[in-house]
Amino acid sequence: MAREHYRQELETLREAVLEMGKLVQTQFDRAVAAFADHDPEMVRRVIESEDRVNERYLAIERKCIELLGLQQPVASDLRFVAAAFKISTDLERIGDIAVKIAERTEAGLPAIETAVDIPSMGQESATMVADAVDAFEALDTDACREIVARDDQIDQLAKHASRQVFGDMVALDTETVDLEEYHESIFRLVITVTDIEQVADHATNVAARTVYMATGDDSLLE
Repeated sequence: MAREHYRQELETLREAVLEMGKLVQTQFDRAVAAFADHDPEMVRRVIESEDRVNERYLAIERKCIELLGLQQPVASDLRFVAAAFKISTDLERIGDIAVKIAERTEAGLPAIETAVDIPSMGQESATMVADAVDAFEALDTDACREIVARDDQIDQLAKHASRQVFGDMVALDTETVDLEEYHESIFRLVITVTDIEQVADHATNVAARTVYMATGDDSLLE
């Protein structure tokens, strides 16, 4: 494969990862909105987008294997291909989480009284995903480092939310609620908090891998 054609193929790979990133970004935004508003139409759109995300992931995987097999890449190209594949893996997992949140919303478990603001926490993670995709597009390593630093904030929000939920359980008047439904709703809340925290972790991975892709600095990778 001629070098110029190889460079064009690398650009095609970059565009494919970016397209997948934009799709997953929209998918997670919709999942957060669906959870906040109990919107069945938004739930449907999230779930229907799952196949498109998976198709793009598999196409990127095939392209990475092809590029590694057709020509011995120089170090920077090898970093790019490896990072592109790992980034697509993180994006695919964000998409999976979006679908789980949508399906949990679709189950229609009753709402419970709690001070936990899951939609706001979800929006924080959604913003991290959007910023990570933008930073990948621009190869903005400064923005990537700032995104990585923000992950601790989401972790703290998740811990605080979990404490609030369990505090609500302790204060519950068990004579006034259906305990089975209440426990199911509590479980939904706790799992959703964990899911949102994991999305922020994946966005952080995208940012860290973008730094590695651009500079070779792997210090941000866990």
